[in-house]
Amino acid sequence: MTAPFAPRWWHEQNASLCSAAEDDPSFAAQILSDELVTLLDEVETAFAETGEDSPGWEDPHLTAVGELRDSREEEYSRCLDPGKYRILWARAEAWTRVLTARGWADAADADDDAGVVWAVEPHVDRYRTTVLHPRRPGAQPLVLARTAPDAATGSTDLTGRDALVMGLVLGIGEPTVPVSTTPDCGCDACDSGSRDLLEELDRTILSIVDGSFETVLTPGWSSHRTSFGAEGGSSEEDTDLDVTVTAQPWAEGWTPRPLCPAIDRHDSAWGDVMPHEIRRMLVLDALIDALPAPLAASLHRLRPSRSGTATNYVSLPLLEQAVTAPLDALEHPPAGYRRDHRSTVVTGIDFDQAASALRTWAVHRRAGLQVSATHTPPREGTEVRLRLGSGPFHLTAPCRVLRVIDEPDRAGFAYGTLPGHPESGIEQFTLTRSGAGLVRFHLDIVSRPATWYARLGAPLSRLVQELITRRYLRALTGAC
Repeated sequence: MTAPFAPRWWHEQNASLCSAAEDDPSFAAQILSDELVTLLDEVETAFAETGEDSPGWEDPHLTAVGELRDSREEEYSRCLDPGKYRILWARAEAWTRVLTARGWADAADADDDAGVVWAVEPHVDRYRTTVLHPRRPGAQPLVLARTAPDAATGSTDLTGRDALVMGLVLGIGEPTVPVSTTPDCGCDACDSGSRDLLEELDRTILSIVDGSFETVLTPGWSSHRTSFGAEGGSSEEDTDLDVTVTAQPWAEGWTPRPLCPAIDRHDSAWGDVMPHEIRRMLVLDALIDALPAPLAASLHRLRPSRSGTATNYVSLPLLEQAVTAPLDALEHPPAGYRRDHRSTVVTGIDFDQAASALRTWAVHRRAGLQVSATHTPPREGTEVRLRLGSGPFHLTAPCRVLRVIDEPDRAGFAYGTLPGHPESGIEQFTLTRSGAGLVRFHLDIVSRPATWYARLGAPLSRLVQELITRRYLRALTGAC
C-alpha cells in the first residue's frame, strides 16, 4: 500500500465549483457551506488518529501514464490485502468521535447488531455495531455495522461462503433501512482505491447528518436521494413494506442542502424526452430523406438542436438482428421485465471528459468489467463483449449497440443483449448537461433473466446487476 494520504474531496469539489461560479453564478448553489467544510475538516483531523494504522492506497489499475488497464483474470475473487479495508472502520470511528464531541449524538456500541431492528435484512453478516442516536428531536439515528469481527484478518480467497471482507453497512432510521454496504465486492479486480470508498462513505454520512437524505422502500420499488445525486429502481426484496425515511439536521438552527429531484418510478431520463422525441425525429427524418439528397442534406443542417452531431436512433432490421429483447423495451417494457432508472450528479470532471470516459469504455472498466468491442468509440452496430470473473468462474455478456447519442448537451449510447447473455434486455447510458452546466449520469435498464442458470439464481442475478449498476454510477468520478 502507499503512504497515508488525505482524501479531501470536499476542498477539490468546492475549488472546482467556485471557479465555475465565476462564469456561471448558478454553480454557487452547489458549493459546500463553511459549516459542512469545517465538519469534514474535523473528521479528517480525527481520522489522522483513528486511521493511523490504516493507510490509503491508489487505484491499482492505473498505469504509470495515468491510464486505466483492464482487470486481470487472477484479480477476480481475490484480495491480496483484505486488511486494508479496515480504513472504512477507521473513518466511521472518526465520524463517531466528531459527532459525539460536538454533542450532536450519543453512541451505543455492541459486539453484534442484535439490538438493531432492520426493516430489510442486509445481505451480509454484521458484527460490531455502533448506533449514533442524535440528540435533536426528529433527527434519524445512524447505524454503522462492521461486516467482520474486530480481530479478523480477512480472506484472500473470496469464493467461499465464509469469506470475510472488512466492510461497513450503513443504515438509517428505526426500524433501520440499509443504505449502503462498502465495499460492495472487495476483490482486487473491482478495487478503485481508497479515495473512492472514503468519499462515498463521507457523502452518505454527511447527507444524513446534514438532513439532506431520503430513502424510500415500497413493494417493487426502492430509491434514495441526497444533495449529491439520486437513484431508484425495482426493489430486490419481496416485501410489503411501505417506508419513507427523511433525514433531519442533527444540529439546531442548521439549514440542510436541497435534495436532488426524486426519481419517478413511472418515468426516467430516457422516457422524459425520447418516446415523443423519437417519434417526431423518425417521422421528420423519413419525410426529409424522401426528398432529393442535396435538399435533404440542407434541411437536416437547418433543423433545431442539430448544432452537434445528430443523435442517431437506429432500429436494426428485425431479420438481421439477434438482440434478445424487444427493440422498444425501454419505451414499452414488456411483461416480466424489470425496469430500473438510476441518476447521479457528476462532479470533478466536466461534460466533455465524462463523455470521453463513456465512449472509451472507461466507465465499464472501472466497474470491474473486461471489455472487448469492435469499435471505440461505439457506433450503431458495434458488438461488445463484457466479461466478469475469471477462468471457469466467469460470465460473458455479449451486446450490440443500438443507438448513439451525440449532441451538444447529451451523450451516450444504448445496447441490447445478444444470445449468450444471461439477461435479456436493453441498457442505456446517458450524460446530460443542464443550462446551468450541471452534469448528470443516467442509467436506464429493462431486463429479465434469459438463461436457465440466471432464472434459477434470479436473486443472485439481481444482486450482481445491482453491484455493477452501483459501480457504473461511481465510475465517472476521476475516470479521466
